[in-house]
Amino acid sequence: MLSTTCKYAVRAIIFIGLKGSEESRVNARIIARELGIPMQFLSKILQIFVRKDLLRSFKGPTGGFYLARNAADITLLDIVEIIDGPGVFETCLIGNGSCKGSADKKERCPVHDRYSKVRKEVMDYFSSETVGDIIERMGHDENILLKL
Repeated sequence: MLSTTCKYAVRAIIFIGLKGSEESRVNARIIARELGIPMQFLSKILQIFVRKDLLRSFKGPTGGFYLARNAADITLLDIVEIIDGPGVFETCLIGNGSCKGSADKKERCPVHDRYSKVRKEVMDYFSSETVGDIIERMGHDENILLKL
């Protein structure tokens, strides 16, 4: 459902939420090494979040990243929409393009009626699940991210 880039982004944002603060920023090299994400790839992902005001970054010897907002205010949907786009949950399950349905059953995707219910539940989950919630359930243990 989510792209590899998006999965990397979610893990990186959670890691930064665990380790970073304005006073103690997290270096991209550390994130890449700890999470097993290629450095060049990770750098591009993180800069996207800086441009979208989800992260703050500083250069230099004490540089790095930290969350621009409280972790409790960043939903999984915020992250997913930035990386995979706002229509990620509108894509047809079987690849027929957009799957918003139609009043005419003949025009609908063959899985539309059942999948639309699942899609709504997934969208509700991503809209309500926050980085703060995830960190709280992890017990602030970043080793969980290393196993993913």
